[in-house]
Amino acid sequence: MCETPENIHGDALLDSKRRQDAVSATGFDWPDISGVLDKIAEELGEIREALDKNDRKHAQKELGDLLLATVNAARFLDADPARELRHATDRLCERVQKVRLLCEKRGINMQTCTPCALDALWKEVKEQEGATT
Repeated sequence: MCETPENIHGDALLDSKRRQDAVSATGFDWPDISGVLDKIAEELGEIREALDKNDRKHAQKELGDLLLATVNAARFLDADPARELRHATDRLCERVQKVRLLCEKRGINMQTCTPCALDALWKEVKEQEGATT
């Protein structure tokens, strides 16, 4: 259902990180991660604004800016953004599978389940895992 393709390398994420490292080496950088986190919030707000105006093209541009800022956060955390995205995607797929199994066990049709009910099942799965994310 949610398998990782064999040829996925995260080239764009790693390229962005490398290029941002080069920019940082020129002295053009945030002093700490708090500026990056503020930038992430700003870019997310700009996506919302574009969507409120029904401007998907502008929202897509802002999504690129959000991804850029997110990669910058990975740089500040000394994290490989491609690896972290893969791990997060793996967690998503594993949790969705657990929600699907819960639905089957309880006789719930996942396709007709309300978003609120699915969210409750999602939270239950996370609780069972002892997860905080």
